[in-house]
Amino acid sequence: MQIGCGVYVHRVRGRPYLYFWHYETRGGGRRQVKEYVGPQGSTRAKEEAARRCEAYYARVSQELERARHAVLAAIAS
Repeated sequence: MQIGCGVYVHRVRGRPYLYFWHYETRGGGRRQVKEYVGPQGSTRAKEEAARRCEAYYARVSQELERARHAVLAAIAS
């Protein structure tokens, strides 16, 4: 299982843009997905990038907790 997310700057025609990347399950495997967020200098884009990171880690922590319980239950039985 690959877990991670982040934000990077990609230049298009000399202008910086923020992109959010994360891992998700697609086609039976884990894939890195990159999503455009907005211009690098935009307050809205920065807030959106932070919101997406928070949401990703909240979702992944719930998935990890479920997996942890499943493994521990299997060991105990």
